Amino acid sequence: MMDRWLYPYVIAFVSFLLYVVGNVVKTRHPRASLILRYGSPTVMLLYSVVIISQPLSLVRGLFALLASIVALFVTPYTARYEHHKYPGRNLTILIDLFALSIYLVFISENLVGFVMFWLFAEIVGFFAIVFEVERRTLIAGLRYLLVSMVPADVALLTILGSTAIRLGFAEAFQLPLNELSTNLLGINPVLHLIVAVGLLAKAAVAPFHFWLPDAHSLAPAPASAILSGVMVKMGIYGFYLVLPAIESAYVYQALLVLASLTVIYGGLQALIQADIKRILAYSTIENTSLIAIALASYGAYKIDLLLTAALVYSVAHGIFKATLFMNSGTVEIITHTRDLSKLGYLAKVASKPTMTALLSILSLIGTPPTLGFLGKILLLAGLVSVYQVSATASALLLVVAALGAALAVAYGLRYITVYWGATSTSKLKELNPSTGTEASELGLSILNIVLTIPIYVVVAITGVISLDLIYVVPISLATAMMSVLIFYTYSYIKRSAREESWLGGMLP
Repeated sequence: MMDRWLYPYVIAFVSFLLYVVGNVVKTRHPRASLILRYGSPTVMLLYSVVIISQPLSLVRGLFALLASIVALFVTPYTARYEHHKYPGRNLTILIDLFALSIYLVFISENLVGFVMFWLFAEIVGFFAIVFEVERRTLIAGLRYLLVSMVPADVALLTILGSTAIRLGFAEAFQLPLNELSTNLLGINPVLHLIVAVGLLAKAAVAPFHFWLPDAHSLAPAPASAILSGVMVKMGIYGFYLVLPAIESAYVYQALLVLASLTVIYGGLQALIQADIKRILAYSTIENTSLIAIALASYGAYKIDLLLTAALVYSVAHGIFKATLFMNSGTVEIITHTRDLSKLGYLAKVASKPTMTALLSILSLIGTPPTLGFLGKILLLAGLVSVYQVSATASALLLVVAALGAALAVAYGLRYITVYWGATSTSKLKELNPSTGTEASELGLSILNIVLTIPIYVVVAITGVISLDLIYVVPISLATAMMSVLIFYTYSYIKRSAREESWLGGMLP
């Protein structure tokens, strides 16, 4: 019988072969290529469900599930995006390898796999960022290497060194990840801080946050979707793995201060950006810092609800942010610009991307019954529970979370002005809104609604929150009502796009 540690590599090898063969036949047999490439994230998705069903593997499985879901929708999107923007440059194989390498980080069962594929994912990420070989992309890539990769790698080396001292080098590499925190107990708190800050650099939490805006905004849209939706979760996942080993209150306090500052900084920066991808990039800084606050608060105050909030928020953010970056790529294909001041009329020509943006922004700002709402309400409930341990900390963290939520509403509404808010529609007749990317992003955005109840049920089964009809019934009713509203809104957008405005409205 095959050893358990081999299963992830068998699954990854099958996925890798499907990706490779799909790319080899891409030119001659594009439809067969897409089917083969679809098969890879499908295998990843099925294995993620298996992981979730195993005892003590829920967290690993959730992050793997997120990576496979994003890969499933990015796969067809990338083929069409490449066709429009980079014909003949084979972006698809790079994105496929990027998605698979990050997935392997989440499904690895021992330290050697975790470290190896973490490093590989970072290298592929660098090539994705500098795909457009220009001075600005090279600078962004070098900043990524120095500010994101180096601190994270220092953290990994610290982990390896600390475990090797106790177990020996070979045994440290073979260490199961579920035993990692036990072997990091009792080391100097300064080393704990170095590890935590280094890992959270990948999630763009201060002081190593400033690599992200250029990297995410200059990379091709499918790479940005994976970078922002999934790769930053490597930092969150790594922090989760070492969290039980951190015993010093000062380490948690330092992390909470850094994350709180980054929430406010990221939200304010997102509010003033003119480039729509930079709005989304700074939004990622804000949201990953809120997740870091949830995890650090969980470690400091031992409130299980905060861990649940961090996990649900991670999945929610991964879905709505990957969708929005895909949406920004569609906007760029249609209009050849990302400048907010030159946009504002796309609801007239692009109904599917309009719905994609609307659903994802509703989740970003936490509107019920979206997955973003579930993540934010759990976070707020967890921070309120901190009051039982420290009233001051609870109040301060709630203020930070409230500021973050308010800023998200403000910059979320700014992003929506891409579709509504133009003073002129003179360019409408020049645009070709049929890109082939719309279905992929719309499908992923619908998961903001569809996954809310299943995620709630999964969380409730773990016993952290109550599986009670008093919660399930209103969420279910709100989901049904939202579905009808979505259908009505989509129909309205399609119909109004064909109508001429008059009596003081915009003229074609």
